[in-house]
Amino acid sequence: MVDIMNWSAWAIAGALALWMSVNLNRTNKAFSEDYLLSSEEGEIVDADVGETAARS
Repeated sequence: MVDIMNWSAWAIAGALALWMSVNLNRTNKAFSEDYLLSSEEGEIVDADVGETAARS
């Protein structure tokens, strides 16, 4: 029983690693590195400034 659970855990870990690798490659092909490293979706604000602005 423990052997089955052990092999199942390794199979799940392998499937997750494969899925993450496929997703990594698809994302790299779909978007440029400049876009992925940018904060184009919004400016990064300091936590204190963000909380003060949100309360206004």
